[in-house]
Amino acid sequence: MPIKGARTIAEYAIRRWMICQGFAMEFFDIAIDGNKATVTDRNKESLVLVYDTDSRSVYVKG
Repeated sequence: MPIKGARTIAEYAIRRWMICQGFAMEFFDIAIDGNKATVTDRNKESLVLVYDTDSRSVYVKG
């Protein structure tokens, strides 16, 4: 699963997490800010994903 264009480890991990969860990347806009990403769909609904550097995992901020 190649992930091209990621500028940081956090962005790479977030994009990889999305792909593994079954997100079709072409249907979402992603705005990266440090270790956080806001993912927005075509209905303008969004969620925030966070990359935790200590556990090296991605979770949905609730």
